[in-house]
Amino acid sequence: MTTTPASSSVVLPVDIPVPPKRSLLRDARDELKALARYSHLLRYLITSALRTENANTVLGFVWWILDPLLLMAIYVVLVGVLLGRGSPDFPVFILTAIIVWELFAKGARNMMNGTVRKEKSMRQIAFPKAVLPLSAIAAAAIHFAVAFGVLLLVAIIFGIYPSAYALLAVPIVLVQLTFTLGVGFFLSAINVFFRDTTKLTRYVFRIGFYLSPTLYPVSRVPEQFRDVYMLNPFATLIPAYRDVVMYHQVPDVAALGILAVVSVVVLVSGYLFFVRLQPLFAKLV
Repeated sequence: MTTTPASSSVVLPVDIPVPPKRSLLRDARDELKALARYSHLLRYLITSALRTENANTVLGFVWWILDPLLLMAIYVVLVGVLLGRGSPDFPVFILTAIIVWELFAKGARNMMNGTVRKEKSMRQIAFPKAVLPLSAIAAAAIHFAVAFGVLLLVAIIFGIYPSAYALLAVPIVLVQLTFTLGVGFFLSAINVFFRDTTKLTRYVFRIGFYLSPTLYPVSRVPEQFRDVYMLNPFATLIPAYRDVVMYHQVPDVAALGILAVVSVVVLVSGYLFFVRLQPLFAKLV
């Protein structure tokens, strides 16, 4: 009597290929390449945002000029007239802070809103999602350019004439845009998962406005709190703009250099955070 060897029933193991882990840096690089290919979409979104912003209003683009001027008038009445703490050039002082802060606050909010507003497009069409926050911050930068021109004109009314120092606003705004873009990337990604982010940031930004040297100079901050206060990026940015516009002098280069490095770190971190989460956007929006 013969028996079948037990070895004949042994099943040989099969090597199952394991999909490679996604590399965050590779995904970030691919996203940048895709952004270059979709530059036409970026241009379209920028022009669309600018055209539709005040499409249903009578004054239209005039609101680009009226918005900062009306805010300036409110704070001049509140601080300069009612509280009696203003100076002859206080309107220029406060207008500078308003347009600088609005670039950050509106830019970040529009980045958040623009990302979730295109939910249908994200489901139907494959495109680099980073184009949405980028178009929002680009539109905000155009707003700032117009507002900065208004600032220079208002300054003339108060006897402050433009000088070559005003050109130094270019590197300052580049630092600010870098910082704003990084913060906006973080908030845009978080807002997809936690929609209350938009409402919460409204109050956080308002507190940030008053905790920044908008209505008062940095010198008014008590000395014992000054070091902590200067951790606020706008404690560097707003005085820098005032230096080049109002006082015709070079701003604190060392402080701006440190802030520039911090802003690059914030931008890279925010962008990588956005890229890591963006594959989930179409499933959640």
